[in-house]
Amino acid sequence: MVYALWDTRTTNLIAAYDNERDALALVLSGIERNGPHDTDTLVLEVEDEQGELLSTTQGQALAELAKRGLQSAQLAG
Repeated sequence: MVYALWDTRTTNLIAAYDNERDALALVLSGIERNGPHDTDTLVLEVEDEQGELLSTTQGQALAELAKRGLQSAQLAG
């Protein structure tokens, strides 16, 4: 799987990871540095090994996913 973070305003790839946790950690880091609107122009695309797009999450939904995902990871480990 590939977890790619894109800036929709500039259409630039920000980062790509092979796991969701690292991608969501970057999202949360941006929120902590720049405030709650940091995700307004971000989209997380998830692709499988064949390059097929499986899902996209953006904006406020991405911020919520990052918060829930990393809280769950912290509780588990």
